[in-house]
Amino acid sequence: MKNYVICLGLMMTSCVSFAGEPGPAAPVTSTTGKKPFPHIAWRSDDGQSSLDIGGALRTNYRDEHWDTTENNGRFLFDTFRIDVQATYKNLYSDVGYWFQDDGKRSIDRGFVGYRINSNSNLQLGAPFKPFGLEPYPQFGWSYHLPFFMGYGVSAGSGLKYSYKDKDWDLQLGYFPRMLPSDIRYSPEVGRYADLKDNAIPFTQSRQDNEKHNQINARVTRTFVNDGWKAEVGASVAAAQLYNATTRDDGDYWAGGIHAVINAGQWTVSTQGIRYEYDPKNPAGVSNDSVLMGGNGLTPAYLIASKATIASLNVGYDIPTPKLGQLKKIKLYNDYSRMMKDQSGWDDSQMYTVGAQFLAMPIMAWVDLTWAKNANPYGGAENGTGFTNTSSIGSNEWYYRTNINIGYYF
Repeated sequence: MKNYVICLGLMMTSCVSFAGEPGPAAPVTSTTGKKPFPHIAWRSDDGQSSLDIGGALRTNYRDEHWDTTENNGRFLFDTFRIDVQATYKNLYSDVGYWFQDDGKRSIDRGFVGYRINSNSNLQLGAPFKPFGLEPYPQFGWSYHLPFFMGYGVSAGSGLKYSYKDKDWDLQLGYFPRMLPSDIRYSPEVGRYADLKDNAIPFTQSRQDNEKHNQINARVTRTFVNDGWKAEVGASVAAAQLYNATTRDDGDYWAGGIHAVINAGQWTVSTQGIRYEYDPKNPAGVSNDSVLMGGNGLTPAYLIASKATIASLNVGYDIPTPKLGQLKKIKLYNDYSRMMKDQSGWDDSQMYTVGAQFLAMPIMAWVDLTWAKNANPYGGAENGTGFTNTSSIGSNEWYYRTNINIGYYF
């Protein structure tokens, strides 16, 4: 009961941001109308057709404070990303393709859209699944627990309908299949057979679940008053959870409430998410956890089948009109917590304090992150940091410094 009170308190004491700054995966829109080399832009004379090719080149400095890491004060290649956007009359398309560290590749979104009218559109292909805070579950470069659970910058193969006016934003999506594990950017439930090159056989080899026929819905209402603006909303998702061993369908559902407030230079964001997986595993495989994975950049990991997630993010913008190319510094605090239903499985937590520097076409983040029972941060060397927290590294706080510098075109 205490965990649910904590979650409710986080959701009720604050509300998330309409942050104008690009996040880690966002294509950047120039405020001057002209983007730097090697950006390519073309417009037809009648204005009904266009093509924009842009992207980003980024590098990381990473200093991780745990025994098993190799990143003790190292500069690393982060990503080279290509963003291709095109229009033809009422048709449009948007694709983001990533060349990442360790030779990995991913697609964060890729779809063709049709504008029904000034308020409505359809997207077909691999659009973002509508759920929770959009587009990012935190302000910092370092993603937080909602992202690792599949609730941030997450695309699926299917169809999405969107309606938006000055007050309401409604999105509905149907996704027969998830993106393949070797190209998806955001983590998703996956089979060991698809993730085995980057998984741990001892604890994960009998995991054989994947989502089919997922339905998502997200609605928000915007309120504007003197000096502040707020967006509050709710999201739901449901899917079949097919097990390829038993050839039986389990169930998955998730629900969330989320809110955004902008007041002057302050931005506060929060959300609460409840999710449940009910897998139909073969005998001898626990139903208490499911396997998650992306394109292999982060090793596959188990998560609790049933849990509640809460997050709270606070940002403060500092305009810098007298500092030349540097136009703004955004200070932020991001906190997220995952509370598992299973008795004895301790909470997973992440906390990031940092700053974002906007000096376009250069953008940088400086993140200081602490995490406990979170696989990407040294916890649980057998890939169970988001579940039972009973292996090496469990229930210890780990610390990481991350500096990301990018050139956006």
